[in-house]
Amino acid sequence: MTDLLQNKNTLKIFFWIWILFIAIVSSLPNIPTQEINIWDEPFRLDYLEHFGVFYILSAIYVAWKADNKSVFSFRKHFSSLLLLGIFAILDEIHQIWIPGRAYNPLDLIYNLLGLIAGIFLTKFALTKLVAKTVANK
Repeated sequence: MTDLLQNKNTLKIFFWIWILFIAIVSSLPNIPTQEINIWDEPFRLDYLEHFGVFYILSAIYVAWKADNKSVFSFRKHFSSLLLLGIFAILDEIHQIWIPGRAYNPLDLIYNLLGLIAGIFLTKFALTKLVAKTVANK
């Protein structure tokens, strides 16, 4: 894991491939959605997909931009994180023009929740990784 974190070029490539993946998949027309019932209430499984895709995006970004000691600064990367949020918003809005797709505010919320969770949980994991590495020395 630490080898991957040290290879910033690999993370950079993963990040841009993932952006491209999101853009392509969200532009495909007529993707069916599946629902499950939770306590007799329908829940669309694509909400989890939205959350997961944007969680992965922000996790890759945080790992890529963490410094050599695996420390990620919110202040230093605020504008980039804001751009990721704008990308998540535009990704949902552009579906208005895709045949068989529609703008869904809940999809947008799950996009943003995935981004936020990915940022904070990856930063937390990196902090724990650094603490473990220091403790083992």
